[in-house]
Amino acid sequence: MNLKEAFQAQNKLENLFEFVTGYLEDGKNLVSVTEKHLRSKAAEGQPDEKINIVIDNKFPPDKVIDFLLMLIDEREKLAKAIHAAKSSMKFDLDSAVDVNKKRHSAVETLRELRNFKSSSLLEKNAGVGYVFNKEGNQTTYRYDIERVKTIDYDRNRVRELIKKLQKEANKVSNEIDAAIISTTVKYKLPFDMNAGNLEVLEDFLSK
Repeated sequence: MNLKEAFQAQNKLENLFEFVTGYLEDGKNLVSVTEKHLRSKAAEGQPDEKINIVIDNKFPPDKVIDFLLMLIDEREKLAKAIHAAKSSMKFDLDSAVDVNKKRHSAVETLRELRNFKSSSLLEKNAGVGYVFNKEGNQTTYRYDIERVKTIDYDRNRVRELIKKLQKEANKVSNEIDAAIISTTVKYKLPFDMNAGNLEVLEDFLSK
């Protein structure tokens, strides 16, 4: 399989692990239930009866535990295979992916800056001043306040940086995509990738 398929296999194993742990954490899957109908105590001559309650989709817990351990082993095998595959690449895939995420994030931030505009707001009678009248008494008066917000950066430079970062991000993304498809991972999933969780578990228990 290639790296892309290996990452899909990783997700499949993780999904199965969560499914199985959930099964084992559900108490009803861990016990057998027998009902004892004590009829003889209530009505003379009536026979007592034992009834085993059948729970749908219940599997032997010990076997399910074995499946859980198998998933852990497979996860370890796959992790080592992916590590070996990444080590054979001409560049550090994890670092490339991480840095490219930062490029995309920076582009989004710069787009916000590109769209940010200077503004002006006139607030009527928002200010209060004090003067002395002809009699020498202090009086107040109201006045308008114009609040002007001017951007403190070069919007044209921001536009150029967006183009530069987006171009570089696209280039690296294409390189990553190509490498993920072309890089071989020496691993084989022991079950059908497209099978449902219950189907995979049932197939394992049937062997």
